[in-house]
Amino acid sequence: MSDINIKRRSFLKVSAAAGGGLMIGFNWLGACNAPVEKIVMKALPNNWYDLNAFLKIGETGLVTIFSPNPEIGQNVKTSMPMIVAEELDVPWHDVVVEQAPLSVDFDRQVAGGSQSIRSTWSALRTAGATARHMLINAAAKQWEVDPSTCSAKEGIISGPEGKSIGYGEVAQAAAELEVPEEVALKDPKDFTLIGKSKRNVDMEKILRGEPVFGLDTKRDGMIYAVALRPPAFGMKLKDFDDSEARNVNGVSDVIRFAENKIAVLASSTWAAMKGKKALKANWTQDTPLESTGEHESKLNKLLNVRSEEARRNDGDFDMAKVQANYTHSRIYDGPFLPHNCMEPMNFFAHV
Repeated sequence: MSDINIKRRSFLKVSAAAGGGLMIGFNWLGACNAPVEKIVMKALPNNWYDLNAFLKIGETGLVTIFSPNPEIGQNVKTSMPMIVAEELDVPWHDVVVEQAPLSVDFDRQVAGGSQSIRSTWSALRTAGATARHMLINAAAKQWEVDPSTCSAKEGIISGPEGKSIGYGEVAQAAAELEVPEEVALKDPKDFTLIGKSKRNVDMEKILRGEPVFGLDTKRDGMIYAVALRPPAFGMKLKDFDDSEARNVNGVSDVIRFAENKIAVLASSTWAAMKGKKALKANWTQDTPLESTGEHESKLNKLLNVRSEEARRNDGDFDMAKVQANYTHSRIYDGPFLPHNCMEPMNFFAHV
């Protein structure tokens, strides 16, 4: 019998067909990524000049834009810098994106509630427009002309009599100028980046498994903690026995906190998890337990309650309803469900 070299993907197709089904191999990576134009990024600079908390520009014209909010798969590390780059008016291929450190320079550095873009839309645009304004002023000062006679596009500042200069050439001078209080923003019809599809800036790193997650953080001598919480909303911790948990190899302490939770501290995640499993906790009902039925009942009651203060009042709904030839009414609902993460919820604290 001759040897046959069958690759895993081919094996799946063959074995599925043999079982009466058909599995078609599909290279989704190749299909989704159409050929792209090869554009050479500007050279790495020797010096960077901070225009504001959101961006810095090197003497070569390369721009680093910081994404203030944490990237947890919602693509803000790509989309937030795109907004800055739009108002700065710099080619996207000349932008390097970095995750910003925690800083008071940024108003909202959290992920949740789908608020990252909507809450920082104005700040991101203003940061890019302010930098563009300062770069134009620096060029105008160098040329000894009125800034109103100059404009910027694609990382190049143009002035009267055919003058032109790159962002990188005036970055140092621009960084020394006074920051304007108000700047004009682009008309949305002139957007060239916002609304366009751009590949995730970390795509290659993601494919190689390089991004660092909370669970990847390590420090010498650090301890690990796992929390035991009530099994349902509305339940309260009555008492617990931690004697077996404390006997688990690696467990250093067991602490009750927030009156309703227990933390197991250990030398490793595994030891902490084993310690948590060894806990014997007794729970009692404190308030009515939450359920899908309870939520549906409350929401249905709210549908029939008129708000004292309307959030919006567009037109006259009541009159339109009376004058309508017919009305169509439907109620849509969904079950009360928790979010389930691909990795355990975690955080790192350096105390």
